[in-house]
Amino acid sequence: MPRAVIVAFGLLLLLALATAGAAYWMMLQMPGASYQGTPAPLDTEGRALRDRLQEHVRMLADEIGARNYWQPEAKQAAADYIDHTLREAGHEPIRHPVPTRDQAFHNIEVRLPGDALPSQIFVIGAHYDTVRGSPGADDNASGVAVLLELARLLRDAELDQSLHLVAFVNEEEPFFGTAAMGSLRYAHAALERGDDIVGMISLEMLGYYSDEPGSQSYPPLLGHFYPERGNFVAVVGSLSARALVRQALEAFREHADVPSEGLAAPELLRDVLRSDHWAFQQMGYPAIMLTDTANFRNPHYHGPGDTPDRLDYETMTRVTIALAKAIETMTRR
Repeated sequence: MPRAVIVAFGLLLLLALATAGAAYWMMLQMPGASYQGTPAPLDTEGRALRDRLQEHVRMLADEIGARNYWQPEAKQAAADYIDHTLREAGHEPIRHPVPTRDQAFHNIEVRLPGDALPSQIFVIGAHYDTVRGSPGADDNASGVAVLLELARLLRDAELDQSLHLVAFVNEEEPFFGTAAMGSLRYAHAALERGDDIVGMISLEMLGYYSDEPGSQSYPPLLGHFYPERGNFVAVVGSLSARALVRQALEAFREHADVPSEGLAAPELLRDVLRSDHWAFQQMGYPAIMLTDTANFRNPHYHGPGDTPDRLDYETMTRVTIALAKAIETMTRR
């Protein structure tokens, strides 16, 4: 082989290695360390929080059940339950209508004004609708339950930035990406008003965890870099939201006694945009997802077996407590 060819091949190899190293650093390198160990038992407040989370999921997924366009009474009942629970926690929720074909449903919002920087807004959201045929305990009564308890835990928090907590409607098909998608309508209205949304976190399936080997799967190649046990919560976003992924994961890890992983990936990996944060990214706002990884872990995803009895409420409690503290950290400047 001529020397020039060898040199050229060597340079290409070095470039490939450098590119791979840069890609690894951009996508996978994250601040802090995932929690390892055995957490202490829940205290009295923690057990009460666990019981409330379980009751929210039971009400939404068992008492009300599947809640979608074809079951509008159930969808309305879910909205009413969310509204009532927020009022019981001391808030005055705002309902935003979302026209949906021949019907109208609602986003439900609570606003906590910041003190030092009230015009800067951080949004936390979770969708309350389900696919047809599924009671939606993990997807997404679990996310809504965490949202409701965040509203309770953060009611009297001292925040520099404003915090908006929103239960979104119409995340599931056939409305994802359409004008009837609740989060897209909300984000578009925020953009038209000129709202300064500095970050958005979508709570998307937060109830299913497993310590069994092989219980976690991944999109192609990612399994080489992440755990095989589905016992962690994931902070996920596109490369454009990498700074927010790192900020949220670092803040979460400061307070968590739950394992956690982070990923900022190119949008070609469509799985990083499969929730309401997609809508905010479309409007140019930094937005990410907190998730138990959905179908990459939960075998009952979008099926009739997504029932309340299959969720891990102790871990959900630990996630909720750590997330509340992380949000306080992130909204102080």
